[in-house]
Amino acid sequence: MDNMKREEIVNVRKINKMRWIAGLIMSVLVIAVTIVSVTLNIINFYDEGSSEAGIGTLKMFTTLSNILAAISAFMCLPFQIDGLKRDRYKLPHWIVTILYVGAVGTFLTFFVAITILSIGQGFVKTMFERSNLFMHTINPIFIILLFVLVISDGHIKFRTSFIALIPVVLYSLLYYIMVFVIGAWRDHYQTNTYMPWPVTLLLIISIAFGVTQLLRVLHNLTNKYVTDNIRKYYLETSDYDCPRVSDAVIKLAEYESKFYFEGDDIYIPTDIIAILSERYSAAIVPLDILYDIYLESYLKSINIKK
Repeated sequence: MDNMKREEIVNVRKINKMRWIAGLIMSVLVIAVTIVSVTLNIINFYDEGSSEAGIGTLKMFTTLSNILAAISAFMCLPFQIDGLKRDRYKLPHWIVTILYVGAVGTFLTFFVAITILSIGQGFVKTMFERSNLFMHTINPIFIILLFVLVISDGHIKFRTSFIALIPVVLYSLLYYIMVFVIGAWRDHYQTNTYMPWPVTLLLIISIAFGVTQLLRVLHNLTNKYVTDNIRKYYLETSDYDCPRVSDAVIKLAEYESKFYFEGDDIYIPTDIIAILSERYSAAIVPLDILYDIYLESYLKSINIKK
């Protein structure tokens, strides 16, 4: 029975590593697809002959949202590479928030394309023709899967939804100024064709808010699954079957110190130490003391290796 339980927990750790590798690959693909598609649009490879062709592609929310998604994926790369080196699969919360912002923009593009634009242009043209294949379909799917299923670090709070809305609101204001105030752009999204433009923009922002909530809920469900399994591992694995909680913390420090590189800052996994404290019902031992034990053991292990 113990072997069955241990094998299940080991598989969870392997899945977390596989998830991280998949995230690294998908981040690279998002960046590559964006560079290729934006470059082809800028050099007017498709020769559409409209004011949105060539450098005019930067007027489009589709292009800008894909670029933002690529930037957010690029910012993940150093942490993903470092995580694989250190067997530590967790991103800083601010990186997850930036990825959330990028995912909302591309999902909004995907949603509007598949539900609204495809009615007038046709589904095949909207989703699969020319750069639409990359910007309306491939990239949004990649970035959504990356944020929802792969980069599941950190619980996204409701108030963070408003941060994710900022690019949509800013673009709406820019679009209003350039189209209806200055007249420098044509109304390429036809916001004033079927209904008054204020109603159209309010509708788009409302849809965008719905997108933020959908992605937030899906991300948080995955985050809960991953967090619960990590917690289960440290509560049940025989790797930390020790007489006392202090021994378990020392063992954790010795393991983590294997991934130390010269000049590194020392990271204390306070969340894991708290779980080990719970496992041993060690509330009588202050967490500060356990942190000190961890740090002392970690430094000792580094000195031994040196």
